[in-house]
Amino acid sequence: MSKSRKKKGKWKPAIEKAKIFLKSKKKESFLLFFLSLFMILCLSIVYAPKMHDRQNALHKSSDSLLRDDITSSSVMQKGKWTNTIHTERKEDEFINPRPFIDRYNLVDIRQDGNPLDSVGGRIYQELMERESADLAKIYDSTGDTPEHTAKLLGLKRSAILGSYNPQAAGQSPEQKNSWAIPYFKNIHYRYYNGDGKEIQESSNVKDILAMASVYTYQHNYLDEERFRAIVNELYTKSHSYSISIGPVYYDQGCIHKDAKEEMLAEEAANTDAPPGGETKASEESKAESTSEKPSETVTDSKANQDTNATKESKQAQGSKQAQESKQTQETKSNQENNQKSTAGEAGESSSESKALPEQAEKSSENKENSTSLHAELSASNLPKESKVTKETTGTKAEQKASSIQDQKKLPKNYCPGHVDLTIKITVVGFDDENGLRNIQLDSIKDLEEQDQKPGSRWHGWNDYTIAAVKRLKEQDWFKDYGLSISSVEKKSPLTEEEISSYMKDLPKDLSEERKALIHFALSSVGKVPYFYGGKAGVKGLEGNHFGATISSSDYKGRNRKGLDCSGFVQWAYWSSVDRSLDFASSTQELIGKGQKIKRSELKAGDLIIQPSGESHVVVFIKWTKDGKMLAVHENGTAGNISVDEVQANYPYYRSILP
Repeated sequence: MSKSRKKKGKWKPAIEKAKIFLKSKKKESFLLFFLSLFMILCLSIVYAPKMHDRQNALHKSSDSLLRDDITSSSVMQKGKWTNTIHTERKEDEFINPRPFIDRYNLVDIRQDGNPLDSVGGRIYQELMERESADLAKIYDSTGDTPEHTAKLLGLKRSAILGSYNPQAAGQSPEQKNSWAIPYFKNIHYRYYNGDGKEIQESSNVKDILAMASVYTYQHNYLDEERFRAIVNELYTKSHSYSISIGPVYYDQGCIHKDAKEEMLAEEAANTDAPPGGETKASEESKAESTSEKPSETVTDSKANQDTNATKESKQAQGSKQAQESKQTQETKSNQENNQKSTAGEAGESSSESKALPEQAEKSSENKENSTSLHAELSASNLPKESKVTKETTGTKAEQKASSIQDQKKLPKNYCPGHVDLTIKITVVGFDDENGLRNIQLDSIKDLEEQDQKPGSRWHGWNDYTIAAVKRLKEQDWFKDYGLSISSVEKKSPLTEEEISSYMKDLPKDLSEERKALIHFALSSVGKVPYFYGGKAGVKGLEGNHFGATISSSDYKGRNRKGLDCSGFVQWAYWSSVDRSLDFASSTQELIGKGQKIKRSELKAGDLIIQPSGESHVVVFIKWTKDGKMLAVHENGTAGNISVDEVQANYPYYRSILP
């Protein structure tokens, strides 16, 4: 038998078995099996690269979650974040950024284009507006009279009594108890942190929001109610302020000087040591008044003119010094006698009348020897405005003539006395040793038991959570989230009906220039944001680009082009009646414009000026029925031009228009 036949014989049984299998029902299962293997092979060839890329993306995503040591610069910017795990289909991308511990996450919740429409934006706006309103109340309280403020602080009347002032309404040379100093000469604002250290003016809104954001992230960052409760409680417990009145002091004579001469003399007193008789408190207050940050700066040319004028006034004083020395000694002795007799009537010792503010704060340790000139005022007990002092005897003409006559009888270097006001504002920050995280919060007490369990994500304020808060609050919130102080400065312009109602209340015999000024100022309400140091380039609204966002911000973080208080006054006079006021660039320059008048002589369009401390100027409109002052001004706390009832018991009243 040949070899080929033998091979065929060997394969014959196998072939026969295959024929039998194919004829049976098992062939369907066999075919399905091979088909499945073929499909798996094809799928693995096609999708293997994509699965590899997907696995790499997963590793990158997991690494991005471990962000303990990253800086705030790595935080995704709003609107630019996309999910790293995605396909080409847009519906697979995340609409909002993923929440992170060092991101203000609530700004991404329910946002329709405007960040302020989000949950986080609304809470930010509420807190900023609350802070502005509180500061406005504090600042307005400083415009009250020393007499009314002393009553609120529980001080004796002798604390604010000086010498006879013929320029003050209601004072009589025979009644020493009527010699109350009519206004605060200087107003000083001092800011302190939670550790009692003096700081620059500050806001802790971002600190509070950052702290609440990190805390809720470790619990439930979507719990809006809890977040809002934490924020409001932190704000309430981290803000406080107090008011103190300094001792009465005297300068080299101001009764015969006009406003400009008085300011020059005050500047000269700051550069040269004054003669004996001035208290330490007055020296400190004057030094502060020349270096306070919020006050508006004077241009170099004007400053040089003022310096030259100061030198001339010094030379003039030197030439007349010999002639007036005897008169000066008599005046000082009279003032000392007046002080002693006043203190005797009030039953106070000389140590009480000369007590410094710092000593007054320590007076609780020795109440028997001195009376405290420092008292706390809560936000609910703000000073209410005292009504306008009205003259009760004689006509205005008779009183004015009598005042001028009394004034001529006084020595040329006569001073009726001054008194200063100091406002201490405490704002607790996150970085303070006794800072925000040390405040006990009632709004999270129900979570304390849960936080102590082993599975809790919250382990207190440790290095990790503290670092997250610091990264968050140091971010540029305008760049990252679209939030800024300017974005909450909302003031609605007055309607024509509202403007007309104000104009109808003006006196009928008011000059047309004054009416034009008031109408223009009212028409500007809500249209020009506050900006520190802001001045107008042209008349009117057009061409100044008010409201435009600018790269640089002012000292409070506002970044919309606008005006400050003196800039608004200069612009309003310039635009309405073509009086540029020599382009005055500060409140100190404004006090030399026009004519000096009394508070009782104010007419619509006149200026009330506070050149020191938190310097400010308002345009008078009218007295209200209950004796309050209605004024229009560039309101730094509200962030725009506004019409408000103010106390504005400032030292300078200027009439510029006929």
